[in-house]
Amino acid sequence: MRTILIILLIQALTLPGLCQSEDNIHLPELIDAAMNNRGNIRAARIDALIAGLKTSEINSNYLPLISLAYDFRYNILTPSQIIPVGQFFTVPTDETRAIRFGTDWQQNAGVTLYQPIIDLSLRSRINESRINERIISSDAVAAENELKSEVIRSFALVWMREEQLKTAALDTVRTFTTKELLGVKAGEGQNLRTEFNRAAVNHNNSIAVYRALLSDYFNEKIYIGFLTGLPVNMLLEATFDFNAFSGHENFYAGTVPAYDSIPEVKKLELRAQLADQQRRSLRNTYVPVLGFEGFFGANQYTDDFDPFLGSRWYGASFVGLNLRMPLVAGDNTKHKTDQLKLQAEGLKYQLEDQKNLINNKLLRLHGEVRQIAERIALMKQNITLLEENILIYQERFAKGQISAYDMVTFETDLQKEISGMNEQITELVNKQIEVIETSGRLDTFIESLRH
Repeated sequence: MRTILIILLIQALTLPGLCQSEDNIHLPELIDAAMNNRGNIRAARIDALIAGLKTSEINSNYLPLISLAYDFRYNILTPSQIIPVGQFFTVPTDETRAIRFGTDWQQNAGVTLYQPIIDLSLRSRINESRINERIISSDAVAAENELKSEVIRSFALVWMREEQLKTAALDTVRTFTTKELLGVKAGEGQNLRTEFNRAAVNHNNSIAVYRALLSDYFNEKIYIGFLTGLPVNMLLEATFDFNAFSGHENFYAGTVPAYDSIPEVKKLELRAQLADQQRRSLRNTYVPVLGFEGFFGANQYTDDFDPFLGSRWYGASFVGLNLRMPLVAGDNTKHKTDQLKLQAEGLKYQLEDQKNLINNKLLRLHGEVRQIAERIALMKQNITLLEENILIYQERFAKGQISAYDMVTFETDLQKEISGMNEQITELVNKQIEVIETSGRLDTFIESLRH
């Protein structure tokens, strides 16, 4: 039994695990691996890339449009025009005559160029697409932040389990010592067998706690493997660097929220901007569009089918400015612009409320962090005092000055205090991670660990 206890104690004090490795893994390395290996993050980034390509597609409408046109047709009925031939006489008259224009066969070939110069509606579409692109990017950032937070939580839980294992191993040694003392006394007939049995149960419970913590420790490392895509065997054997949580009472003290880094806030801002931009786009429906256009080609006119007759080809070309002024769009844009204006105002109110909610939550979280930290400090003092008392009680029990019942009760009280402190530390770290998330300083915290 003594050999088993020594092995347990060595394992707890030399974690991770049964196999030691020279690999030392830091939290930023795990986060980077998760960002590169998780499928949902890759998918979100691809969505952002697609949105960027859509913006580039709309922006390409500013490029010159060059098209090649050709047609060869047979005019079943050649159209005629009424010409006022009397106007060409020396003495003008009202005489008119029907004159046929064109031939039975006609070919047209040429190159057309159109270059937009001023098109505010196109510019508005580009701005809308850019805002949509940023909205989709904010969704990708939200997914990344969620994964980063999950990796940090899991990493912190591994650290807490490791610390708890060290305490559990020492507690197991202490309960074994008490059980041995009672066993000697029971063998000498100085105390009841039931008291020894109670000490044995107490010791078995401490071993069960240690083994449960050890199982949780390895399971959490396996979960980190799932989050990061790293080999589980490597994570089980590697040593984690927990310097980020060494001072768990206050490992992050950020209080001022960084709104630009909070996806929920950023998305509301962008949605309000999009509504404003869509309203401007509707107003630009009636704005003139100016462009440059040109044509260079030739036409062939023949009365007989002769597509290769070169002498009947006639050149044609022109260059000029094209101005279009929409007058009626066919729908009522005023109602739509009013709707978008109200929508933008509503989103701005939501944004203000969201910021107030974040500030309120941060104030509450900081208050909870302070309370838990103070509670942990008191519990540490209690544990120190109880450990000192147990050493004294063990000496007194050996001298027959106190009963075995009191001895086991003191051990149970210490175990409860240690268990309660571990729960408080877990809650403290989780609250502090929540502070980092809520304040929008997740990336700032991660970058601080890289230096």
